Amino acid sequence: MSSDERDVLYKSISQKLTMPFPMGSVENTDTPGRASIPVQAYIQRLEEAAGPYWSWRLSGEPVIYHQDEQILVKGILKILDVEREGVGFSNFKTYQDTGKIQNLKSAILSAESDALRKACDKYMMGWKDLAPYRKWANNPAVGLTVDKGNTAAVVAESSKKCVKCGNLLTLEELKFLEENNIRIKYCRKDIPAQLLKKRGE
Repeated sequence: MSSDERDVLYKSISQKLTMPFPMGSVENTDTPGRASIPVQAYIQRLEEAAGPYWSWRLSGEPVIYHQDEQILVKGILKILDVEREGVGFSNFKTYQDTGKIQNLKSAILSAESDALRKACDKYMMGWKDLAPYRKWANNPAVGLTVDKGNTAAVVAESSKKCVKCGNLLTLEELKFLEENNIRIKYCRKDIPAQLLKKRGE
């Protein structure tokens, strides 16, 4: 494969990687700062978009911080010739009598999953889905904001909240409201029945 062909392939893979995940993929949305996408969804997306052109390997041995009861894991996610490093942490518990770690294997796996998610983030995977729960999404340089004409105000789609429950709306919910000409901001579960009935739902 020539260099130009690899560039074209990488751009094609990148476009697929950064597409929004299916609705409901984001978890922990009710806990401030904890919204996330499970690592299995990222792996599924990598398989669908990159197939044999992606790989994941750990970088060095896990680091154990006994005083903080945390484990650090580093890994490298490679797609074609492009590599991104991810750093993950997880907590562990120790036996009071011996001081040995109770759940060492599961703690290492949890830290590795966290590291893979962080590496995926560096490929901009999940940005569109997590934008409603992240302050950085309001920054115009990120490219997830909407410029309203030539005015100075830049309005982030992700800043909209449901008028009933106050939860931030997902991009899919905002799109649904726009497509169905529903002007009041409701999340999907709080849209009044009469509005849905008028639209045959």
